[in-house]
Amino acid sequence: MRWCPAPNTTPPPISAAPPRSAARPARARPASSARAAATPPSSSTPPMAASAASILPAARRAAATPQRRSRRPRPATSPPSASALSKSITSPTRWSSAADQPDVNFPELGAMAMKSLLLGSAAALLLAMAPAHAATTAAPKAAIGDWGLDTKGLSKTVKPGDDFYRYVNAGWLATAKIPQGLAAIDAATEVYLSTEQRVGGIIKQSRDGNAAPGTPEQQIADFYRSHADMTKRNALGLTPIAGDLATITAAKDHAALARVMALPWMDGMIGGGVITNSNDPRHQIAGVAAGGLTMPSRDYYLTQTEPYIGYRKALQDYIASSFRRAGIAEADARAASVLALETEIAKRQWSTSERRDVVRMNHVMTPTELKSYAPGFPWDVFLTAMQLDKQPQIKVLTDTSVRDTAKLFADTSVADLQSYMLFRALDGWAPSLSEPWVQAHFDFHSKTLSDVPARRARELEDVAAVNAAFGEELGRIYVREFFGAADRAQVDEMVGYLRATYRDRITKNPWMDAPTRAEAVAKLDKIVSHIGYPDRWHDRSSVRISPDDLVGNERRMMDWARADSLQRLADGTRDWEFPYSPQEINAGYAQSLNSITFPAGILQAPFFDANADPAVNFGAIAAVIGHEIGHAFDDQGSRSDGDGKIRNWWTPAARAEFEKRTAGLAAQFDQFEPVPGVHINGKQNLGENIGDLGGLSVAYAAYSQYVTDKQGGKAPVIDGFTGDQRFFMSWAQLWRNITAEAEERRRTLSDNHSAGEFRVNGIVRNVDAWYDAFKVKPGDKLYLPPDQRVKIW
Repeated sequence: MRWCPAPNTTPPPISAAPPRSAARPARARPASSARAAATPPSSSTPPMAASAASILPAARRAAATPQRRSRRPRPATSPPSASALSKSITSPTRWSSAADQPDVNFPELGAMAMKSLLLGSAAALLLAMAPAHAATTAAPKAAIGDWGLDTKGLSKTVKPGDDFYRYVNAGWLATAKIPQGLAAIDAATEVYLSTEQRVGGIIKQSRDGNAAPGTPEQQIADFYRSHADMTKRNALGLTPIAGDLATITAAKDHAALARVMALPWMDGMIGGGVITNSNDPRHQIAGVAAGGLTMPSRDYYLTQTEPYIGYRKALQDYIASSFRRAGIAEADARAASVLALETEIAKRQWSTSERRDVVRMNHVMTPTELKSYAPGFPWDVFLTAMQLDKQPQIKVLTDTSVRDTAKLFADTSVADLQSYMLFRALDGWAPSLSEPWVQAHFDFHSKTLSDVPARRARELEDVAAVNAAFGEELGRIYVREFFGAADRAQVDEMVGYLRATYRDRITKNPWMDAPTRAEAVAKLDKIVSHIGYPDRWHDRSSVRISPDDLVGNERRMMDWARADSLQRLADGTRDWEFPYSPQEINAGYAQSLNSITFPAGILQAPFFDANADPAVNFGAIAAVIGHEIGHAFDDQGSRSDGDGKIRNWWTPAARAEFEKRTAGLAAQFDQFEPVPGVHINGKQNLGENIGDLGGLSVAYAAYSQYVTDKQGGKAPVIDGFTGDQRFFMSWAQLWRNITAEAEERRRTLSDNHSAGEFRVNGIVRNVDAWYDAFKVKPGDKLYLPPDQRVKIW
């Protein structure tokens, strides 16, 4: 068994990162080396920085505040909302290659809330399946039930082989309720809500103290005050953004409007920033991409059926009411022109599935070539305003969309562009303005698009906003108070089991040839793992945070982020950066860095519980670890090598066999329909489904090895359930969720993660051990003949 040494087991002191002039430490490449993924977790995240692929869908990573905001990231630690993840997963991800975004998006990370019906002795059904020779053994008291599973909610009527998801989760599904202000409830949300209470306590301690200016405590306290002071915000009205509105209105030509689009807090048809260079991952590169839609995806503009027709009508009404509230003349005519322009933008955008293609997203050219390739947009003005005009190369993500959007920009009148940019400013800043703006923003983005009937309590909105803005600063305190060294070491041990199991399965893989297997093992050995928290922290002490200037605070933070992103061009890739706030409930794989990350926030029940039965932990956090490692070898992760560089290391024969198998998995998921009339796109979700299937399969093999190593080769039976049964039940428990229909529709169309029901039923039916554990046989609804089961890793 090959082991990955545990990282430091005590949280580092609260200290700033080394001066930028300091030498960057040499990059350690063994599997056990510590390296952080690309971007800092907070509103300081640069728009084009590579984020990790997360286990949770974008929405589940979105802020607790059920409001979407352009250019102002919300905390991935927050529960699902009308805001759009995946990936980690908010706005910066829209500029990154999908493969570099938070990966394992957990649907609402949801509800292990154990609100279960007392369904009697449902365990008897499984007891009949238990091996007769196994002895019953008690497990330590865990956070959920006695040993980590909610067995009281098992169905007495549903057979495991007919609907495993509902067999395990029937009681919870019958009683759980979506909390006010959220679009869904699931395991991750339950964990988020409890973590949010801790974060709220940290904020209160900061508010009650008398910290020196520039300290994290002072910034946290004063940002909270600026957000919570609605009396001040109501008195200010639109005054904080009057300058932006005046600049847009005064623009005389396309160049002036392109200059506005380059502002750190503006969101337009073309965006830019700094991102990891996929051809040379040790360095950063300037990047541009097309964007600029208000609704979640192009489908909302182009689908000619309900409810999309209604969504477009609601958007036009929202735009018009925003103009009227701002005192802008000809509100209705302007709203019609904005919707028409966004519809034209949507026609030119890539689909969610197309944006996953890491090779197509990696079109690098010189500024001169960019101007020739995408004429019509004032690139010189835009790049100069972004301070990227001296860069020798530019990575053009969604290249044909950038090209076609540049022409659209040129063909659109200044007047129509002004209306569009005015609305982008009003909508983007609305959550930071007065109460009428906050409510109107919620009514469209959350109530209309995600079926969220009412906002969260005001105090919770304030806490979520601070967590979004100062996630890293809060995280320093969080890990000091709530994250134990023992948990970090135990999770690291499980990472070791998963690494060893992947190595064994790759080495023995029957469909890979020797050259491809050797390359795969070399990449596996270079994967770097991060557990809990970063070893260094960003220094934002220079950012002035005022207790009575919310918009100004956010502008200064975005200015800092812009300057920091530009510094990356000189620094190169920073090995010490962490892709999440430590308290975030997520996990991810960063393709350009070949690293996996598990922040402290996710290392809580039901994902991980030091007192739970090992089978439960292997079915939960180990499967998540396996999922993240698996992203290194999914349909997109497999297109880069162990250094994160895009390179084809597969032989044609091995690649063809791989694609034949993954096509079978995509075809299976194409059949699933989370919302009436809306099917899962198997190709769009392929990477996540490969991660789930590989993660669960490899975690099961790792668990079997653990039983051999630590339990004498025979797992105990607990309350009538075998170890194998508990393993798969843990996976099913992890993904239970209740999601509003509009929100499920949005996720299905715009996110890469399948709905929880299908992450369970659609995956276990491909795993032979599940059939053996629950005696699933022909005639059961989930049964697949062995030759139809997809086997990849």
